[in-house]
Amino acid sequence: MGSIVKRGSSYVGVVRVGEFRLKPIRKSFPNRTLAKRFIQSKEIEILSGKYKKNTDYPTFKNLINRYLTEVSCRKSDFVRKWEAYSLARFVKEFPQINYKINQITPQHIAEFRNKYIRDRKVSTWLRFLTVVKHMWIVAQTEWSYPLDSIFNNLQKLKRPEPRFRRLTQRELTLLTKGNHTVELMRNIINLAIETGLRRGELLAIEKEHIKENTLIIPHRKNGSKNSEIPLSNKAKRLLESMELPIPLHYEGLKSRWRRLKEQYEIKDLTFHDLRHEAISRYLEMGIPIQDVQVISGHKDINILMNVYGNLR
Repeated sequence: MGSIVKRGSSYVGVVRVGEFRLKPIRKSFPNRTLAKRFIQSKEIEILSGKYKKNTDYPTFKNLINRYLTEVSCRKSDFVRKWEAYSLARFVKEFPQINYKINQITPQHIAEFRNKYIRDRKVSTWLRFLTVVKHMWIVAQTEWSYPLDSIFNNLQKLKRPEPRFRRLTQRELTLLTKGNHTVELMRNIINLAIETGLRRGELLAIEKEHIKENTLIIPHRKNGSKNSEIPLSNKAKRLLESMELPIPLHYEGLKSRWRRLKEQYEIKDLTFHDLRHEAISRYLEMGIPIQDVQVISGHKDINILMNVYGNLR
């Protein structure tokens, strides 16, 4: 709704409607009646889509490119890579990617969300939505685009309970000793179970990161840099025998893992579950949860306690 502000002998008509709620249109008049007429006429024009504004809105695709170049690049290496990967997929899959950003509606986002969560986890969608919402806020505030807060009108999905899946002895034997597992994948799986590292952290290991019985992790998901974690004798032997960095990229490892599961007919097991297995073993060995937090790289110890509290 519009409002009128008296400034000296003038009356300022302020129009706050639609995409102009955050960046209102203002104009001064000699009396209140003219200011009121201005507000009413502009509101009608805006709501009917006839108002011509000077803002040169970018397309959604161009907004994403600017965000990656100016904002995402300042984040940790892990977050930057994840945002680049997720937004690149969004650019390929979002039907309205070449629309001007002021033309994007909650309905567009909701339709894409419903399709997205058919074959992907709700938690993945919620994590991705956080990125897009932050980009939208940057566009509204730092880049001064008058935009509706379209994400506030979306249905709020409930975050699922934390996943907790342990390997069975049969699965472990098949994955590490089965005929379908080549040496590279056997080493990667064993190393994941020994260290509890995330997939991206494993693929980033280089020879110079190994310092006697410790491994230096240059970038972690929680934003920390040059973290040190202890290496078991088995982990150290594995690293000494492997080609580093591991000659696989993120999607390559993902594809090989999927094929192995199909060949061994293993259901509902993700590569990230190997990390759950490792952390569970740490706690079962009696390692204090504060030390496990350092090894696992969890930013919030409450997450560890919620997921693994039954093992302490």
